[in-house]
Formats: sequence, structure tokens, C-alpha cells
Amino acid sequence: MTLPSLHKLSVKTRLAIAMGAMFVPLVVLAGGALFYFERGINAFEKTENQYLEVLFPVANLESLILENSSPVKDYMTNGDYAAQTRFLRSSQKIERTFALLLAVPSNLPEKKILIQASQKQWQQALVVGKTVFAYHHPATNPRAVQAAEGFYKRNSQAVSSLDQLYKIFTHIQSAENLNQAGNVKRKVRAIVVVAFLLGTAVAVVTSTIVIRSIVQPLSVLEKGVAHLGNGDFSHRINLTNQDELGQLAVAFNLMIGKLEQSQTELKNLATLDELTGVYNRREFNLQLKNELERSGRYDHCFTLLLLDIDFFKKLNDTYGHQAGDLALRSIAALLKQEFRDLDRVSRYGGEEFIVILPETSSATAYSVAERIRQLISTYALSIDENQTVNVTISGGLATFPEDGVEAKSLIHCADQALYAAKYSGRNKIIVYDSLTVKKIS
Repeated sequence: MTLPSLHKLSVKTRLAIAMGAMFVPLVVLAGGALFYFERGINAFEKTENQYLEVLFPVANLESLILENSSPVKDYMTNGDYAAQTRFLRSSQKIERTFALLLAVPSNLPEKKILIQASQKQWQQALVVGKTVFAYHHPATNPRAVQAAEGFYKRNSQAVSSLDQLYKIFTHIQSAENLNQAGNVKRKVRAIVVVAFLLGTAVAVVTSTIVIRSIVQPLSVLEKGVAHLGNGDFSHRINLTNQDELGQLAVAFNLMIGKLEQSQTELKNLATLDELTGVYNRREFNLQLKNELERSGRYDHCFTLLLLDIDFFKKLNDTYGHQAGDLALRSIAALLKQEFRDLDRVSRYGGEEFIVILPETSSATAYSVAERIRQLISTYALSIDENQTVNVTISGGLATFPEDGVEAKSLIHCADQALYAAKYSGRNKIIVYDSLTVKKIS
């Protein structure tokens, strides 16, 4: 009987052909391997569920704290007194979320410490934030400006503590996944060795043919487990066997597919904004840091584009928050469509988007931004079947290294240019120039 035809037989039939001596060890091999794979799947799923129960609320809390800066910024920029109501409502939601996180038991002492630290920093930010709304004409009040800067700083510290917790949980989860994969790998390898040693004791010709028909797919399975043990979740086992080993390969591929999906979801949760699908602010900060290092090392330029939806609050108040969310998603989709693959589009907070354009001068960036501004101004946003509205954006451009060599200074310049665009009538793009911006402002 040839090797290909043996692959069409079940493992039990091949064991009977091998005079029954190999029956017990190879059944133990198949059963044991399947058992440990099933245990591995259950252990991985349990670990994923445990950490997702913590990671999702932590990420949600980070997002809430970041978004809570928008009412303060609205008040500082526009003197919008309704922003105080939004600020207090959002603050209450943040406090409830902190309470829920602290109520969940955990064996990790760092969790409670970091959450309490973040809560303390947030509470300090809340106190400072409330004082901002006590000042009239905040944009021209030095005390209001100082209070707002203190609020932003403490708000950022609160997010930083949560980010540390997020990284700790992600690191622990990855370590546990790799450890569990290593255990499965060692146990399956032990079963393979035992089965091989017992099988080789049978008659030379028969045992050699039968063992080859089994060891070859097992080697493929072992390599798959090795890939899993090394953290490679993209590897798939390719077996054409119509037997138990083929089923085992299918089970393995299903398991590793679930793991890869979970890893992708975790990565998306850590890097993407849930509403719009573009990068979130934390990922933007990391990408901006990397781009500053790269452009500085090679003496290249890049441009930062800060965009803001005009009259977004009026859109929300007139048509509801669902219309506001629709506008954010639609504009985010247009930005991803119109910018290059190497450009990084992020949601900076509230109705603001920020784009990193590598290897792009201010003049080129202005042409691109102006084209996209015109495109958005002609885009009809469908509120419902019978109604559409038009939205516009304003933007500010700052270029490395002319306008700044650090993240903070570049963002500040882009923000100043955006403010000038807003101040001078909205629906326009302004390139940062200290004299021009000062004159417009």
C-alpha cells in the first residue's frame, strides 16, 4: 500500500495494519494531541475574555477623559456657556466609569494603584476645569488661560496612568498566551516522541510505511505549534489528510484564527478611534514621535494638518448627535480616501482630525488640503431620506522643521493656524506663519 493511499485511511485502520502494536500509542497521540489543543483553545479564550473585560473599559475611560477636553476648549475658544453642561455631564460619566473599574476584583496590584492614581489626577483636573468656567471672556483672561492649561496637563496625566495600565495588561496577556502555547507545544512534542519510539519497535517494513504516513503530518502540526509558540498567529497548517490528523489541523487553524482575530481586535482597540475608524490620539502621538525622529535623522520635511468641522455644535444641536456622528464618520472616510497610504489620518479629539504628511512641504500640503476642503464643502451629508446638509472644515498647517522641531511646538503652530482660519471666517486652510497668524488673530 502506497503512502498516498494510506492518507485516505483512518489512523485506526493504519494501526491495525501495523499488527495492532502501534494502535495504543498512536491513539494516545491523536487523542492526547486533540485534548491538549482543545485545552489550549479554552485557555486562550479564557485569557482573552478576562483581559478584554478590563481592557475595553480602560480604553473607553481613556476616550472619555480625552473627549472631556472638548467642552473646555470650546469655552476657551468660543465662550460657549453650554460647554459647562457638557463638561459636567461628561465628568459624571467618567466618575461612574472609575467606580466601576475599581469595583472589579483583580489579582494585579498595579491595576488598583494606577486606576486610583488616574482617578486622583482626573479629580484634580476636574477641580481646575470647573474654575475655567468661572471666568468670563476666557480667551482674553490670563487666569482662565492658565487654569485651562492646568486642566489639560492634569487630564493628560490621568490618561497617561491609564495608558500604563493598558500596556501592563497587554504585556501580561501576550506573555500568558505565549506560555500557554509553549505548554501545548511541549506536550504535543512529548506525545509525538512516545508514539514514534513505540511505533519503530514494530516490523521494519510495515512500521516504516505506517509511521511515515503519520509522522509527516505530525511534523507539519509540530511546526505549526512552534510558530504559535513563537507568537506567529498568521501561520496556518496545510494538510490534505482526510483523517483525524486532518481534523486536528482544522481545529488548530480555527484556534489560531481566533487568536489572530483577538490580537487584531486588541491592536485596533489600542490604535483606532472606535467611531471613525481612523487612528486615535494615542497612536497619533506615537506616529508623530516616530516621524520627528525619522525626518530629523534624514533631514527631511513633513507637514502637520489640523482640521476642525465648522459649526459642529450647531449641527449636533439642530439635527442631533447621530447626525454629528454621521458627519465625523463621513469626513473620516473622505480623508482616508483622499490622502496617500503613507499619510496618517487621526482623530485628535471631538470634531478635530489631524494628519501627518511625510516628505511634504507646506506648499504641497496646502494644495492637497485645499483640494480636500473644496471636496468636503460640496459633499451632501444625508441626514435622512428627505434631507441633506453641507458641512465645511477649517484647517491649519505647520511644517517641520520651519515651524517647529518638537511635537508640542508643531501642534501648537498648527492649532494657531487653525484658530486663524476659524477667526477669519471658517471654511479655509491657513499655513502657519507667526506674523500672518498674529495679524489674522
